[in-house]
Amino acid sequence: MNIKIFAALMCMVFPGTVMAEPLTVVTPKALSGPITNPGMGIASFHQGYGEQLTQTQYPDTGIEYERFYWTELEPVEGQYNFALVDDAFKFAARHQPAMNVGLRFMALEEPQSGSKIPDWLIRKGVKGLWTSDKKTFIPDLDDPIFLAYSQRLLNAFGKRYDGNENLAYVDIGMVGSWGEWHNSNFPSLTPLEKRYSPATLDKYVNMHFAAFPKTPKIMLIAGGDNLVSAVKKGAGWRADCLGDWRNFSKAWNLMEDDYPQRIETAQGAFSGFNDAWKHAPVSFEICGYMKEWKTEQHYSKAEVQRTFDWAIEQHASTINLKSREVPAEFRPIVDEALTKLGYRFRLASLSHESAVQKGNNLTLNSQWANDGVAPIYLKYDVSFRVIDNANKVIAQGNTLDDIRTWLPGERTSSYRLAIPATATKGQYNIEVAMLDKQGKARINLANDVPHSSGWYRVSSFKVQ
Repeated sequence: MNIKIFAALMCMVFPGTVMAEPLTVVTPKALSGPITNPGMGIASFHQGYGEQLTQTQYPDTGIEYERFYWTELEPVEGQYNFALVDDAFKFAARHQPAMNVGLRFMALEEPQSGSKIPDWLIRKGVKGLWTSDKKTFIPDLDDPIFLAYSQRLLNAFGKRYDGNENLAYVDIGMVGSWGEWHNSNFPSLTPLEKRYSPATLDKYVNMHFAAFPKTPKIMLIAGGDNLVSAVKKGAGWRADCLGDWRNFSKAWNLMEDDYPQRIETAQGAFSGFNDAWKHAPVSFEICGYMKEWKTEQHYSKAEVQRTFDWAIEQHASTINLKSREVPAEFRPIVDEALTKLGYRFRLASLSHESAVQKGNNLTLNSQWANDGVAPIYLKYDVSFRVIDNANKVIAQGNTLDDIRTWLPGERTSSYRLAIPATATKGQYNIEVAMLDKQGKARINLANDVPHSSGWYRVSSFKVQ
């Protein structure tokens, strides 16, 4: 880091003026390359499917994304299998650095998969259809019994997890196959958007907001009118099959012929749609696996680059690569994207008195940069502390900054840290970190300076 000490010029211009204390100004070196942080970057999917991939094969991950069927969550009426979700949080916490978690709740899979709502609920007389082989029950989404018990299920999990400081978002599900707001894999069924009114489907949007009022929410881009409704209420959005250039057809693809049109339609219906990323995440899941992009779709590097560039243009925070190996020739593209995805906080400069009398305040004027394309969506505190030569903390305090408002770009902050009257004279170090509710440093900064346990040593001063 560069250190410059500025003497006050006032006394030179106006003789007799009391000279201000000299200031120390530091500009910590920026860090290049990907960094891993909670709630952003590449996702770990269902605990990596149990595969053990090295970081050469798959990028380090900042979010554990899991989705669960109703049959798993409430196999017996009123008895909730919280252990499934608890395990997701435990897995995320064991990762270094600890990850956040994303969740989706589901009530339907495929015709041959069997029913994904519990038998006890079907026996209550829920309206719906059975597949021709009587294997899978498809609930009527307009049925009052199904609606009431869906809300009860979400309420139970919301009561336990809403506002959890490590819950990055709830993915608005429960509707359609895999909770993905379509039933296209059931060819005998009327498409959801023709079978149900937007008002009916909006009940499922509303129940997620009711059950998880504090937690960020995201809504599938294929939700149509309900996508707009969810974003108006404060949700972000997501899209499946990122990177479809010819997965389904050589004459039509999602990247050019679907996503842009849906976004344009949503923006036309709600002028604030394109600003959704400012208050809730944008998240993607790729089409198939990246290995298939090479061996089956035969995507060029240019096509893969266009895929990730488009995600960055949408202010994406997370991309789910489904915990499958990334081909070596595509890895530089992924790593480049990881330097922009989500938030990327960097201390650009810090100025403070070069010397402070014990018992007085140390004024810390900092300039911060968010070099990513999105803010952070969960609350963490910016904290400064003063360390003596024995690495003992003699003073520490949190600023009043709400870093959830730190959009891409720069902003300034000022904080006064009291130096104890009992401090001994001598040289002290200044460290900075971003802390969770337990006071643990959680956010890796994009600064190439000495750091330990999430605390970055950025400057020093004297106590007189």
